[in-house]
Amino acid sequence: MTGRPHGPCLVQWVQEETVPQLPVITVGDGAAVVLPASVLDALGVRVGDVVDVVVGDRQLILRSAEDAERRQRMETITQEVFEDRADAYRRLA
Repeated sequence: MTGRPHGPCLVQWVQEETVPQLPVITVGDGAAVVLPASVLDALGVRVGDVVDVVVGDRQLILRSAEDAERRQRMETITQEVFEDRADAYRRLA
């Protein structure tokens, strides 16, 4: 990816991998973008792994499905903790 996306950032940019523009190619009835090995390494994925895909504002964000699942679990746990402690937080406010 070159640079940061415009608009609200959906993920925290820790490391950027700059690659030349990549062509969209035909694969069967669909299309694909072939990612160089350096991009796969930066994502922490290998051929055969599953990735989580977020599309919005004309951008495509890929992350390892394992990272996406971990993030979802953390969000769920955090929400549960806040809900369980809501009364205490209100009293402290």
